[in-house]
Amino acid sequence: MKATTTLQKKQEERALHRAQLAPMRPEWIYRRQGWNSFAREDIVQPDLAAYPPLSTKKERLGDPRLAYHAHLKLVSHQSYDEVLLAAFRAVTVNGDRREGILDRVIDGMSGTGKSLLLRAIGRTVQRDIEDRTEDELGTQIPVVHILAPADTDSKINWVWEIACFLGLNPEPLNENDLLRWRSYPDLTAPVNYVLENALTRLLLVDDIQRVQPHQLAPVLHYFDYLRNRLGITTIFCGTGASDIVHEARAIADRHQVVVQRHLTRRGHRGTAQQDMPQEEQAHSLLPITWLDPIPFSTQDTETWVQVLAGYEKHLSLHNLTKHALSQHSKYLHSRTGGYFLALSQLICQAATLAILTGTENITRTELDAIHIGRGH
Repeated sequence: MKATTTLQKKQEERALHRAQLAPMRPEWIYRRQGWNSFAREDIVQPDLAAYPPLSTKKERLGDPRLAYHAHLKLVSHQSYDEVLLAAFRAVTVNGDRREGILDRVIDGMSGTGKSLLLRAIGRTVQRDIEDRTEDELGTQIPVVHILAPADTDSKINWVWEIACFLGLNPEPLNENDLLRWRSYPDLTAPVNYVLENALTRLLLVDDIQRVQPHQLAPVLHYFDYLRNRLGITTIFCGTGASDIVHEARAIADRHQVVVQRHLTRRGHRGTAQQDMPQEEQAHSLLPITWLDPIPFSTQDTETWVQVLAGYEKHLSLHNLTKHALSQHSKYLHSRTGGYFLALSQLICQAATLAILTGTENITRTELDAIHIGRGH
C-alpha cells in the first residue's frame, strides 16, 4: 500500500511539473503535428550568461529572450494544482474502464486560465502515455484537440473539426472547389475508424461559449458514441460551459421527463431529492471543474504573492530587483483583478519592454506603460 501511495505521489508531481513546462502555442495545436510538438516541447529559461545585454535597440529586437517572455511558463499555485490533478486522475481512471466513463466540463470567467488548464490536462495525459510506450506512439493518437466549429448547427461540422486535427479533411483542388463547398462532406465513418484504431482516449473541445444549447444538443449523442463505443473522454471548456452542456443534454435526452418518470416508478422521493429541483438533479450529475480569479484578500494573501514570486523566478532579466513583482502585489491585483490572462499579459509585455529599452528590470514605470484592458 505504501509503495502504491509513493508511486501515485511521484506521478502527480510529474504531472504538475509537465504542466508548468508547457508553452502557450497558437492555433497550430488544433492539428495533430502541432499538438504533438506542443505536448513534447519543454521551454527552457535562457541562461543570462549566454545572452549579455545589447547596446542598441536594433540589436535588442533580435534578442532570443523576447520569444521566451512572449509566453512565460505556467505558474503553479495550490488551487490550480488541485483542479489539474483532479481532472488528470479522472481521465486516467476513464482510460482503464470499459463502462461508466464520465465526460467533464471546465467552466469559469473569461481570462481565468480555462484553456491553459484544458491543454495542460491533455499534455499531461499524452506525456503519461508516451512514458508507458517509451516515446514510441507509432500510429497512436492519445489526444485530439478541437475548437467548437464556426458553424455549430450541424453534427457534420463538429466531425469536420476532428477530421482536420487528424488530417482527414480533403483539400480543395482549386478556388472553384472551395466556392462550391456550401457544406462540409460527412467524414464520420473515416473519423470513427481512425479514432478507434489510433486508441484515442481524450477529446478536448474548447470555445463552447460560442455554442447555443440547441446547437450542441444534436451532437451530444455523437460524443456519447465516442465515449461508449470507443472509450473516449470528452472535456468541454468555455465560459458558461456547464450550463450550456446541461441545457443541451436536457434537450437531447429530455432529462426532466426521464427524472420524473423514474421518481414516479419508485413511488417516493428521498429527502435530498425532494428538496432539490428536477433540473438541479440532472445538473448535479455533471463533473465540473471551476476556475476563479486568483484571490487576494485578508483571508488569503499568500496565493497571489506565491504566483507573483513564481513569475519572478521565471523572468530572464539582467537587472531584475528582488521581489520586483511581489512588492507591488496590491497594485498588480488592482490592475488585473486576479485574472490569469491579464496578469500574464501585463508581466510578459513589461518584461519585453524592459529588454527593448535596456533597463532589464520591471518597475512601476514598465508596468504603468502597459495597457491590458479591464479599465487599466
